[in-house]
Amino acid sequence: MRRTLGAIGFVLSFSLFALAGENVADCPAADNYQQPHRFGAYVVQIVPGPPPQGKQRVEFRCLGTITPAQGVRKAIAKNWTLSLNPISGTDINGDGKPEVVFDGHTSGSHCCYEYWIASLSKPPRLVREIRSEMPVSFQVSDSGALIRVPDAAFQFFMLPPEEGVVPTAILRLEGNRLVDVSSQHQAEYDEAIAKAKAELAPDDLEKFRHSSYNTKLFTDQLLTVKRVLTIVLDYLYSGREEQAWQALEQMWPASDQARVKAIILERRTRGVLSQLLGPPKP
Repeated sequence: MRRTLGAIGFVLSFSLFALAGENVADCPAADNYQQPHRFGAYVVQIVPGPPPQGKQRVEFRCLGTITPAQGVRKAIAKNWTLSLNPISGTDINGDGKPEVVFDGHTSGSHCCYEYWIASLSKPPRLVREIRSEMPVSFQVSDSGALIRVPDAAFQFFMLPPEEGVVPTAILRLEGNRLVDVSSQHQAEYDEAIAKAKAELAPDDLEKFRHSSYNTKLFTDQLLTVKRVLTIVLDYLYSGREEQAWQALEQMWPASDQARVKAIILERRTRGVLSQLLGPPKP
């Protein structure tokens, strides 16, 4: 009975929290970022980091903390900016217990986004940290919490950054291990693939297939390049490698296929899947 009431308390806490629809308690910009949030018997709060001493450089401005009932407050996350993710209060790693997620960003204009997934246990503990050059999203689904991570290795691949095709890996946290479950969500990738195919005019595709990369670097056909890359990379990242290379063979200029395939494989090898899958690196 006590366990049931505790679970109801967590659900109610999460429901109220999720109404916000976006990250809350943005530190240090929001006036109310120090407002405590309750998840069952736990208090989750973002507080200011320590002030600099003398000419000491400030490395972080915000601390993410968790305090259990009749326990000691524990700092879980620290960063230049920090917020509490709306998925907090749900079971993220499949252990039947709720977790919270702190979202942070380092100082500077580019890198990096950091995420701390912490268990509401006694004492609270860090389950997994995720670091990414691009924003990561968390989603509650019928199959459990999903973590969508764009593969930033493709940010500047073949196209200007604002037009770039960046494939997304769909991950699940099992215990403290990140597992690639993209192949279980092929329907999502198929929507993007179908859209790209529908937008590929036969004449444009034929022109592209007979183009030479060394002539204009495909700069006169950027939309066609974008649509073909969307098809190839979404097949690849949804676990259909054979279809990916088949699409590349059918749609990409024959004289450039070997080069592009090698680059795709190289970037995928050093990308998000190699960095994040498996247990946390020591």
